[in-house]
Amino acid sequence: MKQKWNYQNYIDLEYLFHEDTDNPPMQLHERDRNIFLEKGGELDGNPPDHHKLISLWLNERIHHEFPGKENKSPGEIFLDSHSALKVLLVVLGIFLGVGAGLSFFTYSGTTPVNVFHFLIFFVFSQILLTLLLAFSLLLRRLTGTTVSLPSFYSLFFGKLFKKLIQLTSKQWNKNLSASKRDSANQAMGLVKSHGRKYGSLFYWPLFTLSQILTFYFNIGLLGATLFKISTSDLAFGWQSTLQFGAASLYKIIQLIALPWSWFIPRAIAYPSLEEIEGSRILLKEGIYHLATKDLVAWWPFLIFCLLFYGLFFRGICYLGGKWMEKRSLNKIRLNSAPCQRLVQRMLTPLVSTQAQPELKKTESEAIEGKKTFKPTVGNHLFPQYILIPDDIYNTLPMESFEQILHSLGFAVKEQLKFMTDYDSDQEIKEYLQQQLWDNNTGLLIIMEGWMVPLIDFLTYLEELRSAVAKETIITIALIGRPAETVFTPVSQDDYTIWQKKIQALGDPCLNLFPLTPGKET
Repeated sequence: MKQKWNYQNYIDLEYLFHEDTDNPPMQLHERDRNIFLEKGGELDGNPPDHHKLISLWLNERIHHEFPGKENKSPGEIFLDSHSALKVLLVVLGIFLGVGAGLSFFTYSGTTPVNVFHFLIFFVFSQILLTLLLAFSLLLRRLTGTTVSLPSFYSLFFGKLFKKLIQLTSKQWNKNLSASKRDSANQAMGLVKSHGRKYGSLFYWPLFTLSQILTFYFNIGLLGATLFKISTSDLAFGWQSTLQFGAASLYKIIQLIALPWSWFIPRAIAYPSLEEIEGSRILLKEGIYHLATKDLVAWWPFLIFCLLFYGLFFRGICYLGGKWMEKRSLNKIRLNSAPCQRLVQRMLTPLVSTQAQPELKKTESEAIEGKKTFKPTVGNHLFPQYILIPDDIYNTLPMESFEQILHSLGFAVKEQLKFMTDYDSDQEIKEYLQQQLWDNNTGLLIIMEGWMVPLIDFLTYLEELRSAVAKETIITIALIGRPAETVFTPVSQDDYTIWQKKIQALGDPCLNLFPLTPGKET
């Protein structure tokens, strides 16, 4: 059974991935392979489940990075801040609700409380916000795209959350290096981002926080309303400059009271037509001619409005948000490019403690067009469709090339030549589109790292993404400038340029690494 993950796990995972960004690939391979060899016996199943592998790795890495209870990981700080913010919002909501109620229900004895003002400020506003939320969710479902949900939650609660996290982690940050602080900030950035990798996962904590605030605001408002009704001689009435009759208002009141009028006696559920007519305030006549029974007939209706449109609606929205949280957490699949590379490093045996073998040029048969290889046996190898640029296709030594790929956990499924001409590249794209893509099969593109990635290549890369499954891992393996007998290592500067260009595409299933790393990489 798959281990349940929470927000702490995903934030810690992103923190560790960012920490590994500048580490040499062979160093990461040795470290992660050793974690598997030392702790992998705890895993059951053959082959090992990827989710269990990543959970094992995450637990070991966090234990190593943050030993002891006093050293909290970014994910733990997130959960602590979330709990503290919930308490803060409960207190703030009650305080605001009580303050709003006490200030609203002021009656001097000459001017009754205007029912229209109460409905607009405390009832219709909440209904409108709920309808906007429902509309945005419906639009998102109908369009099938990740239409942005209402940004109020991210703007207000995201900033409040960030401030609280900064306060919570102030002392914690003092003990971290600059790189670790950068990684922590990168991981915490998930709270206010809704990228392709996690979708709306980190939207729902902010959404439920907003429902907590409004729920307890309504509790405070309800308490203040009952207090003023119990301790004061409140009068309620309505007035409008518009030609608005009591009969029309009666129909609106009946409509508003539908949720509870079917099980509450009519005399309590909402005022009668006669009581509505008797509580209308005419400016020139004042209120002295109005009957007391009509002026107090409104308060049960207003209480039910708060109970249903305030507390009940907010409660439903909160439970819906918690359900969506759980659903989003269960839907996340650990199949991004960094996750796949991690699994490969854990399952792939170390060929040597030395640097990876160089791509030495050897005499071999000239290969034209396309070549298919038999699948390599081994649970740890991921079959790949290999795209090789035309200008290095016949000079790439396949024996050394396959050896390096195997050491990295890849197996050659099919080899294709591209960047010959536009029509040929389009044929390759159509050919790949017709293939069946499973979770293990990927697309690996060999590129010369010393050449700056051109717009034409980046555009074609996006076309390839549309041709294959959206969760298929596309890997770009960089080789250095060709010398007389070998392909030289990829320099750090060249690798950084490629990294920035690839990251700008915002594709979580796009992987980049140097196939011929140098010491500086």
